Amino acid sequence: MTRAPCQLSLAEAGELIRRRALSPVELVDAVLARIDALNPTLNAFTTLVPLTEVRAAARDAEKEIAGGTYRGPFHGIPVGVKDLLDTAGIRTTYGSGMFRDHVPSVDAAVPARLRTGGAIIVGKTASHEFGKGITTNNYFYGATHNPWNLDHIPGGSSGGAAAAAAALLGPLQIATDGGGSIRLPAAFCGVVGLKPTIGLLSNRGHTGGGNSSFSVPGPMTRSVRDAAIAAEALAGFDPDYIYSRPDPVPDLVGGLERGAKGLRIGMGPDLLEPTPDPAVRTAYEAALRRLEGLGAGLVEIRLPHHDAVMRATMGVFAFEGDTLIEALLGDRIRLYSPELLRMAERKPPADPALWLRAQQDRQRIRQDYAVAFETADVLVQPTTPFVAPRIDVEETSYIARCVPYTAAANLVGFPSVALPAGMVDGLPMSIQIIAPPGADDLALRVAYALEQAAPEHRVQIPPLDGA
Repeated sequence: MTRAPCQLSLAEAGELIRRRALSPVELVDAVLARIDALNPTLNAFTTLVPLTEVRAAARDAEKEIAGGTYRGPFHGIPVGVKDLLDTAGIRTTYGSGMFRDHVPSVDAAVPARLRTGGAIIVGKTASHEFGKGITTNNYFYGATHNPWNLDHIPGGSSGGAAAAAAALLGPLQIATDGGGSIRLPAAFCGVVGLKPTIGLLSNRGHTGGGNSSFSVPGPMTRSVRDAAIAAEALAGFDPDYIYSRPDPVPDLVGGLERGAKGLRIGMGPDLLEPTPDPAVRTAYEAALRRLEGLGAGLVEIRLPHHDAVMRATMGVFAFEGDTLIEALLGDRIRLYSPELLRMAERKPPADPALWLRAQQDRQRIRQDYAVAFETADVLVQPTTPFVAPRIDVEETSYIARCVPYTAAANLVGFPSVALPAGMVDGLPMSIQIIAPPGADDLALRVAYALEQAAPEHRVQIPPLDGA
């Protein structure tokens, strides 16, 4: 092992632990020390598991592996879990002041699979309140900062997971994505984020429920291979999650090195609306040229109802999302941040006609992508049209520019992989690879080809003070 334990990828750390060339205790101690040094500045974790418990779990993993029992790629790996996913015995606030002292008794599906695989959950990463925002400026638990520039946001709502991944606070972070909440923070912090096909990973236990038609859990990592390893290990049918896919678990890792040669890459003007900043457009066009250099062909696609993405997303969030939260709250005394109170004031009245329009918009968008995927194998698009805004930003206008880039994946249910695409003004840029529903392996394969082809598409370490 030539690098510090915190710098190891999930794949590297897992293989070293399997061969007993790295102790889970050594890895956990390194991650805990880095969290101790940097979390006061970044505020990436809202809740940390007591050190004695984490170290005891690491010693148990070490003993198991020494005794000949190896549970797989998570065994002995320290992992952060977003604060929207229930974790038994670990405080889970959903980013809300109403749940400041909430400790679930049952794990959500993904944390349960992590623990079964021998992972060591070290804490809960910061989220926007109920996942409703793109900044992770949390009224109750403080703002989370971007490791590349502390004066800028890490993105939301999975800002804590992205900041932790970028700052080497563990090789794997588990996040959730309801309208871009994995990919936007991954873009702003310069890491890899996979928003999987809906149903590939179980969403059970998300904010106390999980049967959302648009929100999914997924990994944030520092390499495409790590994202593929994590998603494959976490995938599987869950009869208690109504959108779960009963298909066999796909091979997401085995085809990574097949490259992009012969693939049809979809691009076009609809994928660049609203207009991206010039630097982002330049980085995007450079990625397309790299794919051509790898033997792929570019084809133009159209999305005639792209302008309905924002409207449909807001409609689905307002009706379905708020209904699920209200069911969770029950007769609990309401305590919202001023931001969410303002959002509630702007919310249109419950009108069946608006719900019907949102569903019709959603179906038109689904048809657009189905037609596009008849022409193209994957689509390539900027993940966001700009780099991370300042932390004191008024986020409403930024939401309107971000959502059209990310939320169609949630409305339709297709997979999307965000990966770095270079830097501008000291902040990361990002592109995303979009594939048809169920073709997560293809999206990861194209992302991996780009990652291997150019340093712009590889995760870099931010120059942080303190560690």
